[in-house]
Amino acid sequence: MWVDIDATGCPDTCRHCARDGRPPYGSFYSLDELRTISDEWGPLVAHCYEPTAHPDFPEIYDPRFSVDHGGYLVTNGFGLARRTDYPILLERMHHIGMHTLCLTLHGLREHHDWFVRRKGAFDDIVLATRRAKEAGFHADWQIFIDRKGLDDIPAVVEMARQECGEDPRIEVPYHRVSRRLWQYEQLRPTLDDILERQIHKLVDDPRRNSLINPENLTAAAWLENWRQAPEAGDFRHPFEPPTWPPQTSFEGLNLCIQRDRKVYFDPICAPPILLGRLSEGRDVLLQRLGDIQAPRYVHIKPEAVEFPLEEQKQLHPKGYSVRNKAISRAYAE
Repeated sequence: MWVDIDATGCPDTCRHCARDGRPPYGSFYSLDELRTISDEWGPLVAHCYEPTAHPDFPEIYDPRFSVDHGGYLVTNGFGLARRTDYPILLERMHHIGMHTLCLTLHGLREHHDWFVRRKGAFDDIVLATRRAKEAGFHADWQIFIDRKGLDDIPAVVEMARQECGEDPRIEVPYHRVSRRLWQYEQLRPTLDDILERQIHKLVDDPRRNSLINPENLTAAAWLENWRQAPEAGDFRHPFEPPTWPPQTSFEGLNLCIQRDRKVYFDPICAPPILLGRLSEGRDVLLQRLGDIQAPRYVHIKPEAVEFPLEEQKQLHPKGYSVRNKAISRAYAE
């Protein structure tokens, strides 16, 4: 079971964020509070929003209460670009075994800042990358594609090669059942978008360019696969329980402790489900988790799903993205 905690908030409000990251940011949970909560719940993902926005970064990665970071820092670079004590932060990051920064871009400056809803966000990533590289870190840029930023992608790929010394990763976001992702769907690229601009050829390594074979990623292609194999695991997100109510081991499930001290179960295939308040205790909340019945529409059948022609051409990285979009459409209707 994964337990995320919104300890930091985020300075960005990215249009594709499956975790609903947003301001304000800072210290919603102190180090002492994180230790106390971890004593009851086990290791926490205390850095699932923007870790460098916490005043006690990188100590929020303390292995006594934090899930192992594996050497990777997923960040928008905010703290490393904005804090004057960044050399000390980088030194402490080295000390706890970090070696790689993972940063996501959506286009060049104007489009990226629009997409994440924060002026200066693009410059923060570039500056954080340079500071980290100078301190001996590896920087890995990931580009998430959307329709409004398509013309920027070749330039961002070339910039990644210059700044990081390697090809970036090229991705499209998966859909989850949330208001923010439903709004993002207007920006989801289509097969025609990718072929017209040859984005599938910008990076020739399939491990770094998930769009190399875009014909296989259309909603129409995934829907046909789903109809051929309706029980295939490709169409269920790993955080979604295989049975309802969830089995008592809760293996692989994701809980979220929010900044208001409320605890939610997040199955991805439905909006987060409130379990109660943190003060009620782990045992009480897990008992409620084990009693949750299937949310609406999770048993949707592929033969009941139809997408408009333009949406059939949209690209999805996984089968569960298409199923989740079908569920979202059912909620919307």
